[in-house]
Amino acid sequence: MNSDSDDDDDVANSRHRRKRILFLAMLLKMQQKRFRHMLNLEGRRRRDRRIPRSALVLPSMSPWEHLHQSGNDQSLITTTGHDHAAFRELLALFEPWFDNFAPWTGNQDGTTFKKLRKKCGVRRIVDARTCLGLVSTWFRFRGPEHILQGWFGFAGTHLNAWLKFGRRGLTLVLWNNNQARVTMPTDDEIATHKEVVKAKHPALHEVHCFADGLKLAFENCDDLDEQSMFYNGWKAGHFITNLFVFAVDGRIINCVVNAPGSVHDSTLAEWGAVCEDLEDAYSRTGGKCVVDSAFASTDNPFLIKSAQNYNQCSTPLDIVQCDQATSLRQAAEWGMRAIQSAFPRLKETILFEESGERRVHLSLVPLLYNFRLECVGLNQIRNTFCLGWSRDADFFICGNDSGAEE
Repeated sequence: MNSDSDDDDDVANSRHRRKRILFLAMLLKMQQKRFRHMLNLEGRRRRDRRIPRSALVLPSMSPWEHLHQSGNDQSLITTTGHDHAAFRELLALFEPWFDNFAPWTGNQDGTTFKKLRKKCGVRRIVDARTCLGLVSTWFRFRGPEHILQGWFGFAGTHLNAWLKFGRRGLTLVLWNNNQARVTMPTDDEIATHKEVVKAKHPALHEVHCFADGLKLAFENCDDLDEQSMFYNGWKAGHFITNLFVFAVDGRIINCVVNAPGSVHDSTLAEWGAVCEDLEDAYSRTGGKCVVDSAFASTDNPFLIKSAQNYNQCSTPLDIVQCDQATSLRQAAEWGMRAIQSAFPRLKETILFEESGERRVHLSLVPLLYNFRLECVGLNQIRNTFCLGWSRDADFFICGNDSGAEE
């Protein structure tokens, strides 16, 4: 009886401490709010981390304009991830959409852009090239957004409006673009990919792709139910879970993004129909996917799991296959590295919001990744497995004969 009463006391004390913490947090917020209301206009401005219009150059005179007009590919790749040829190709897709729509901040119906009905009013000082450069550069920069204000000459409110507008427009124009879209390869392409893998890993003669999850740091929120949904006990933190499937040519052929951090990769594959797509490809072509050992607890014939031990191996061939699967799965880590190096913004802690911006910019990542792979190159997976298909092989890698002549 004493044990039961002690447990009840512990529960009551725990609830009391939790209520007290929540009450103190509420008081702190009220005090902060009161302090802000006590400030005059100058006091608020000193605490505002946006750069006002009076301290910025015009967009036509911004560092971005100077960098783009220089024609230097190295600088543009560093800033936007694209060289001038790829940027022009992307701009050709984006500009028609940009010219027919405008940002909309009315937000009564939740929309962020509206169709232009006729040409009237003041001409925009922001053109499609600047908006596209802003979105591309936002993915490449880490840190506060006021850095981009100096780069592009935008005030803070305008910067966010054009960012939202540009991200949505770019997602729409790339969604069904052949170079960018995320889609499973055809049967002939799967057969070619299997031959590529077999040339390097003979024991994996049916493998055509590999998959892994990517967890992105996420901001804590006040709502305990929301917070617990994004908490990952293995990582001991709050995350957004994403799953990417890479073909051996480096393309993302399937993905699920913007899932709570508590969801396991294998569960996410089931919920996002990734397993269904892989099983369908396996039933048609026999193609399999390599995943890590913790990916799924059930046996699926279309998955090959890598492992650090040989407990599940019964024959010498199984041991060789396990070793080669572990070696091949490293390519999935290259893919994760390629995503995060191409889009350093993903390394920042993602802010909590419920307006849909997180879903938009995470959905745009695989589209831009695939487009950049085809038009720019600079991909370790393709350069390792399919160097002959790489743009780097055509333009930037010297052959033995040309090297000998020099």
